[in-house]
Amino acid sequence: KYRNCTHLIAKKLCRSEKFSAACAAGKWILTKEYIINSAESGRWLDETTYEWGYEIEKDTHYSPQMQSAPKRWREELTCSSAPGAFHRWKVVLPVKEGDKRMASIRRVLQAGRATICSSQNEECTITHIFINNKIFPMQNKKCLSEAPYYPLQYIGDYLFEVSKLKNISKISFSLS
Repeated sequence: KYRNCTHLIAKKLCRSEKFSAACAAGKWILTKEYIINSAESGRWLDETTYEWGYEIEKDTHYSPQMQSAPKRWREELTCSSAPGAFHRWKVVLPVKEGDKRMASIRRVLQAGRATICSSQNEECTITHIFINNKIFPMQNKKCLSEAPYYPLQYIGDYLFEVSKLKNISKISFSLS
């Protein structure tokens, strides 16, 4: 859905689907001033000084990590030539029919080039199993038993709040 996007204009920092997907894909995420100033100049300006994360504000409720995330991911993915923030992830998500939030999370993961695996797929070497309020995607225990479980908030924290990751522990379950 977001593959052909090159830039996102965002009025403010947030964890919306579009913002998260653009960040995970390493796209330019720019302030609205970029459009205004480009229009006034009659040409597209250089994006650098308009990128979220170019300047870190001190008097804001956004953490420095959240503020720097768009720039950090764009630069990291450009330097490493990695296709996305989640490119090495092979993920199983909780399945609940008609769950719009899960569809949104799936699109963010796909924008970051995660591989979404079926819990029934024995060929897929799962790296992350996400759980949501005790909804477990376990239909094939043999396939999933070795992969770590994470709460869904791990995805956003991975993108925006790296320091919080050490506080989110993998969740252990007995499959006996």
